[in-house]
Amino acid sequence: MMKKHLVAAILFSLAVATYELDPSQCLTPLGMENGMIKDEYITSSSSFDHENVGPHHGRIRNELHGGAWCPLTPATPDLKEWIEIDLQDVFVITATGTQGRFGNGQGVEFTESYILEYWRPSLNKWMRYHNRTGNEVMKGNMNTYLESKTHLDPPIWASKIRFLPFSYHHRTVCMRVEVYGCRWSEGLLSYSMPQGDKRGNNWEFYDVTYDGQWSGDQLRYGLGQLIDGKVGPDDFKVAFHNLNLQGWVGWKNDLRKTPIEIVFEFEKVREFNAIHIYCNNQFTKDVRVFAEARVFFSVTGKKYMDEPITYNYIEDLIFETPRNVSIKLHHRVGKMVKIQLHFASRWMLVSEITFESAVMDRSFSETGEQEEINILDDQISTPGITTKNDISAVNAQEDIVDYLGVVAGLLVVLLFFVITAVAAVVIRQMRSKTSSRSSQVPIRCDKAVLYQESNAERYSRSSDYADIKDCEYAVPLQPTLQDYCHPLPLLSESPLRQSPSEHYYAATEICNAGFIPPPPPLSTPPSLKLGRQPKYYVSSTSKMHIGP
Repeated sequence: MMKKHLVAAILFSLAVATYELDPSQCLTPLGMENGMIKDEYITSSSSFDHENVGPHHGRIRNELHGGAWCPLTPATPDLKEWIEIDLQDVFVITATGTQGRFGNGQGVEFTESYILEYWRPSLNKWMRYHNRTGNEVMKGNMNTYLESKTHLDPPIWASKIRFLPFSYHHRTVCMRVEVYGCRWSEGLLSYSMPQGDKRGNNWEFYDVTYDGQWSGDQLRYGLGQLIDGKVGPDDFKVAFHNLNLQGWVGWKNDLRKTPIEIVFEFEKVREFNAIHIYCNNQFTKDVRVFAEARVFFSVTGKKYMDEPITYNYIEDLIFETPRNVSIKLHHRVGKMVKIQLHFASRWMLVSEITFESAVMDRSFSETGEQEEINILDDQISTPGITTKNDISAVNAQEDIVDYLGVVAGLLVVLLFFVITAVAAVVIRQMRSKTSSRSSQVPIRCDKAVLYQESNAERYSRSSDYADIKDCEYAVPLQPTLQDYCHPLPLLSESPLRQSPSEHYYAATEICNAGFIPPPPPLSTPPSLKLGRQPKYYVSSTSKMHIGP
């Protein structure tokens, strides 16, 4: 069970994506030139000759047949003609490109201006595009062969898009087109909220690019500045000297006694990991980050769970720079997410809101009340636990316990291997010490008897002497170790007395229990012509006798 939770956590961490739109990285051609958009998905209001200049020939940098799409009637300010591209899914369109009809050098028609319209399923109608400054007319071509590329600010979220040739006077036109962008992977259909407020006579903190319904002071069913990937400047006043820098949506506290509520609707049920809110904090100008945020979830939108995730922000009265405030959502599940932002000062400004989420593998009924109740029961926290800061669901807590158990198990296994390695090293060292050759002399053995310096000048080598392994010392043939260790008195002769000048050397092999030397001679060694004669004792009671 623990392994299953661990694998699920790893897969979810790989699947969860922090989607923040970056228009500069979303400029891929969507398929007009390379043919990824099929001919059947390219339509038009009319064509002068469908076979030669029909809409399927309106592909940029293509010269087939007539070499472009040419409408039946000239372009006028009335916008009667259009060429439409069906993308089959919602894409973020960040740029458009147009060409005239070159026709292998035979064409002379091009479009000087055009207007864009787009369709998104959540809107359920065609919308006229305008940029941040409110301009609807896009600049077209000046000749028949060069592409005119226009970057769209804000971008368009659409599954279909139309190019409408525009001219202030009657003009025969032809077009080849391309759209640039990327797939919209966040799955957000729309967000609804109160429209921003006006500050004095100069600053309007409106969501000017919102494309949904504007009813009273409420915005519904559209998308706008909060997800366009463009953040507002550090100083909100700078934006009003340059309209292209507008990016803050703001609300005033003295006009609204309740928190600001923003509702996000997603295409499918998703599992949420975190939300990031980009906020302004110019506290010297009465602008601060929200004091508290509460996040609610709903699977069908009919009922939100009673226990929200609550986050309290610690106010910052030192730095006035904007910042991303991240709130962990602990794998909560829902198709609708509602955020309540409580004021900390007179004004609250927000520029971007992004989510970390992934589509749920399970299928959820759009109208199943019982299914939503079960999910809500799983998500409600234990009664009596504070809801401040990050509140996790019960199942998330169980997962954390499982993960901690896995980590503890891994640590135990690692500790076992470390102990085993240390024990192996210690045993190896002990074996190496015991295997080294140590003195094997019996305990009661008199080492002075066993070790005696050999003197080549005193004794010549004969059959009565034997050499040990070390050829430097010749030692007389010795009796058994037991005889040396327990000497018995001889009746006829006394043992050899050692000269005071003699020294002792350790010869370990002589005391080796495995070595048994031959018995000592029965008589004294033969006489030697030496300047100094050895001394012998006949017995303990006899006088000292000096040999010949």
